[in-house]
Amino acid sequence: MIRFFLLAVLMLAAGAAAAFYLRAETGYVLISYRDWIIETSLLGLILSVCVGFMSVYYGLKLVMTGVRLPARMRRNVSRRRANRARDSFESGLLKLLEGNWKLAEIELVRRAADHHARHLNYLGAARAAQRMGAGDRRDHYLKLAAQSAPELEFATMLTRAELQRERGENLQVRDTALQLREQDAKHPYAIELLAESYSELGDWVALRELLADTAKLKALAPARYNELMLQALRELMAQALAAAKLDQLKAIWDAAAEEFRVDPDLRRIYARGLARLNADAEALALITTTLRKVWDGELVTLFGDLHATDTLSQLATIESWLGQYGEKPELLTTAGRVCLRNKLWGKARSYLEAVLRVSPTPVAYLELAKLSAETQNSEQAVQLYRQGLELASSQTH
Repeated sequence: MIRFFLLAVLMLAAGAAAAFYLRAETGYVLISYRDWIIETSLLGLILSVCVGFMSVYYGLKLVMTGVRLPARMRRNVSRRRANRARDSFESGLLKLLEGNWKLAEIELVRRAADHHARHLNYLGAARAAQRMGAGDRRDHYLKLAAQSAPELEFATMLTRAELQRERGENLQVRDTALQLREQDAKHPYAIELLAESYSELGDWVALRELLADTAKLKALAPARYNELMLQALRELMAQALAAAKLDQLKAIWDAAAEEFRVDPDLRRIYARGLARLNADAEALALITTTLRKVWDGELVTLFGDLHATDTLSQLATIESWLGQYGEKPELLTTAGRVCLRNKLWGKARSYLEAVLRVSPTPVAYLELAKLSAETQNSEQAVQLYRQGLELASSQTH
């Protein structure tokens, strides 16, 4: 409209200018064609040509507009449908974030066919259906998402695996995660999903292998990676111990990285496993090496239960720890038990009575009672047994 107005103004201006310059002499034009004769002034001819040009121009434009009208109407209709689909998607997404699952599903599905990214509608609807416990509808929407955008199959499978994990479908999570790794073996979230599924399924061998293979990729947060690896190592050691397979237990420990072998709990499990499988020499060596660097009361207690070929050397090691860590109850009790086992009555009594002075324990009373019984002091042994039982009873309440 503006263009038409400007063109009209220009034409009026041109006509006014022509009239001004031709006011003294309008000119004469004669056109003869067969039986037709046209006589007019120069100004009239110019105006006639301009009017004719404008008539032809706008006539053709009107015709073209009429021809293009159906296509334009279709574009306008498509634009309105796309706008409504976009508004419906945004509304459904907002409802999903607000936790209104039912309305979210309705909005996301209602105009999904008109949305340029309909796979996002179906993925969102799958999440809404999941929250309402509608597993069949969830799977249906995931299928529609995959059909809508085959090139985005990876994103659809990731969503499927995540929703399966939320519902505790660990076998399905494992299978979906394995498919994801076939497409991208380094994808961090696929690795995390697979590791979580192995952990839930108790497939500790597969979990350890996965974590070892992907350690350099940093797919999991360091804390979570360490937690899963330690869990796998503990469970594998427990399986080896239950099967009484000493070689397997040692192989698991030897294959573990140094950062995991310094974990106190894992080290205690391994030491107790060695002791239970009669590998006392290896357990003694492990505990001795550990106590040179760090304190561990449980390992000290276990050290006293182990059979040593050189009992005097075993006692000397305990006494060296007394010098290193001071008179800790665990050390004093262990020293007393080793002395008692080797019939060193005087030293045994000295260590055990020191425990009662520092921090009385039922174990110390028990060992001291055994010592009294061994030295033919039955009355004192009965008294010590009673005191130990009273202390143990008070500690359990």
